[in-house]
Order: sequence, then C-alpha cells, then structure tokens
Amino acid sequence: VAAPRKEQRGGGIRPSAPPLDSLEQQMEKAQEDASRLRGIVLPMEEEIAQLKAKLGRAEALIRDLRRGQSSLGGSSESLLSEPGRPEPEEEEEEEGEGGVLAFARGGDSLSIGGSPRPRRPSPDPSQGPGPGEQDDTASLVSTATLVPESIYLPPPGFQLVPAAEWGQLQLEVRRQQEQLEAAMQEKLGLEEALRRSSEDCSKQVQVLLHQVQRSEQLLQNLQVTVSQTQHRTQEQLAELALAHKRLSHEVQRLSEENEGLRDTRPHLAPGDGHPELSSSQELLRRAEEHQVERLRIEIVVLREQLEQEVAARGQLQAQLDSRCDDSQLMEASLCSVRSEMERLQQALGQAQERVQGLETEAEKMRGGLAQRQQQGQTWEQEKTVLVAALDTSEQVQRDFVRLSQALQVRLEQIRQAPSLAEARRVADGAHLDVAAVAPPARDQP
Repeated sequence: VAAPRKEQRGGGIRPSAPPLDSLEQQMEKAQEDASRLRGIVLPMEEEIAQLKAKLGRAEALIRDLRRGQSSLGGSSESLLSEPGRPEPEEEEEEEGEGGVLAFARGGDSLSIGGSPRPRRPSPDPSQGPGPGEQDDTASLVSTATLVPESIYLPPPGFQLVPAAEWGQLQLEVRRQQEQLEAAMQEKLGLEEALRRSSEDCSKQVQVLLHQVQRSEQLLQNLQVTVSQTQHRTQEQLAELALAHKRLSHEVQRLSEENEGLRDTRPHLAPGDGHPELSSSQELLRRAEEHQVERLRIEIVVLREQLEQEVAARGQLQAQLDSRCDDSQLMEASLCSVRSEMERLQQALGQAQERVQGLETEAEKMRGGLAQRQQQGQTWEQEKTVLVAALDTSEQVQRDFVRLSQALQVRLEQIRQAPSLAEARRVADGAHLDVAAVAPPARDQP
C-alpha cells in the first residue's frame, strides 16, 4: 500500500492513462494491419479472376484451333479423294514456283498416272507412230503429275500455336508467377505483422489483467483499512462519549457539593471569616477550575482527533471511489480489448481461409503451367518431326521433278525415234533410270 500512501500525500490518486493510450494505439495498429490485409487480399482475388478469364480465353482459343484443324483435315481429305486432275497450265505454274509443296505425314506417295492401260501391239516400223501411240504418249505426259498436300495435320490430342502467341503466353505465365510470388511474400509479411500485433496485444492484455488484479488487491487492502479505521474511530468516539459523560457527572457532582457547602455554612464578613475555611474554599475553587480546564483541553483534543479521523475517513473514501472508478475503467477497457481480440481472430481466420484459397488457386495455376510446358515440349518435338518430314517431302519432290523431266525427255526421244527398235531401246534405258524410284512395270507385249 506504499504507492497509495504516497498518492495520498500528493493529494489524491490519478488514473493510469499511459497503458490505456498504448492499448488504444495497439488496437488502432491491429485495425490498420487488418485493413492492409484486406487491401492486399482484394487485388489478389481480382488478379485470380483475371487469370481465370485469361485461362477461359486460352481454352476458347484452343477449341477454335481444334475446330480449325478438324475443318482443315476434312478439306485435305476431300482434296485427296477428288477424282479430277489439275490442268497442265497449273502443273507448270506449280513447278515454276520452286517446288515448295510438302506431303502430309504418312501420305508421301507419288503417282505417275491414272489407271494402267494395256499397250497395243506395235505396228510396222515403216508405218510410223499411229494415232493410238500418240494418245498413249499424250496420256503419259498428262498423267505424269504430282498431287502434293500442303496442309500439315497434327496428331490427335495436339494443337498448333503460333510462335509469337506461345512466347506471349510464356511471358504472361512468368509475369503471373512473379506477381504470385510477390503476393505470397507480401502475405507472409502481413501474417508476420499480424502475428506480432497479436502477440503485442496479448502482452498488453496480460499487463492489463495484472494491473486489474493489483488494483483489486489494493482495493481490498483499502477496504480493510477503511473498515479498521471506522471501527477504531467508532471505539474512540464511544470512549470520548463515555469520558464526556463521566466528566459531566463529575462536574455536576462537584457543583452540587460546592453549592451544598455554600448553603450549609453562613456567610462571614470579610474580616470575620476563618482563614482555614477561606483557604479550603480557595483550594476547592482552584481544583474545580483546574478540573474544568483539563476537561476543556481533553474535549478540544478529542474534537481535533475526531476531525482528523473524519478527514482521514473522507480521504480514504475518496481514494476508494477513485479506485473503484479505475477498476471499472480497466474492466471496460479489458472487455473492449477482448472483443477486439475476438474480432481480430475472426479476421485472421477469414484471412487464413482466403490464403488457403489463394494457395489452392496457385497450385492449380502451377499444374496448368506444368501442363502447358509439357504441351510446349510436345509441340517442339512435333515441330522437329514436321520439319524433318518437310525436308524429306521437298527432297522427294525435287527427285520427282527431275524424274518427270527425264521421262518427258525420254518420251520426246521415243516420239522422235525413226524406228520401233530405237524406241524400245530408249524405253529400256528409261526403265533402268526409273527402277530406283518407281516400281517395275509389268511385262507388256
């Protein structure tokens, strides 16, 4: 009770304002941290919504590409199954373009004519080539064409994406990864700040509880002191009342004795009285005055003591009232801190749920990114295979062009041969040249 006694000497008890101010500052800090956390979580949710929208657009683009590939596949199949042949002028234009056409994968086939026709018996060499041979030669020239396929069909389950769009998607994925990492770092920082704020708030609550307990203990001590002081004051008042009553009776008795002595003894002249009687009366008078003076002094002292006790009692009552007010204020602040702690815990739980949702979305995005990377690797492999097929097709086309030119030269030599034997010799030489590329022809008469 040393502190309250010092405060009593100083003139009263002042409420401890700094703990409440620091508590309010901690509460404001916790509210600011919660608002910052909400301000961070909302942009993250917006970014997640934007990412979902971008994923939806990418899926729509993939579906469109698949539909376009299916339509291209149907058109290529219709072109392959069309019975008509291109005109000779178109063939010459295609050959003049540099032979950049490519065969489809698995469809590299060469055709040097339509359906095979049986050759007629060779007429007499002296007659020269007849109209039938001219028709066969024209048919051979016209049917020695190439039906290329310039549309690449990817295997099932794959799709073609332009290189620019693929690079843009990779940049977008990296940017989203960086944003996600930054958001995760900021989330960790906010969680750490919220944890520190919660620890500080819990420490402040513990300090307040300790102060409340100490105030309650001090209040109990003050109540005990007040009760003891009241009891002692009542005892002193009772003693004073008894002493006052006893002194009153004594004064009354002495007054009655003095009056009796005055009544029983005759009045003597001043010169006739006995000196012994006058001296005894003087002694009695002096004793009575001394007794009255002593009683007056005791009454004054007792009144001063009573006033001091009443003042001390009033001061203790004021201290008790101030302690009660302080305890009520502390209880109110403690209740507000507890409610704020509960609200912060609820906000923390909601933030943790949102963080878990964001982590789930991030895992989904990582899974989608891994799938896209795997798909990109598959596309790169398919691109390599297609480039190799394109090179092979171009090489085959160049060989076929050279072969067709050689066949045209041989046909021209056969057409200009002076005799049938010379034509057969030229044809036998042509068979030897074609044997490496075309299948061997059947024996004809």
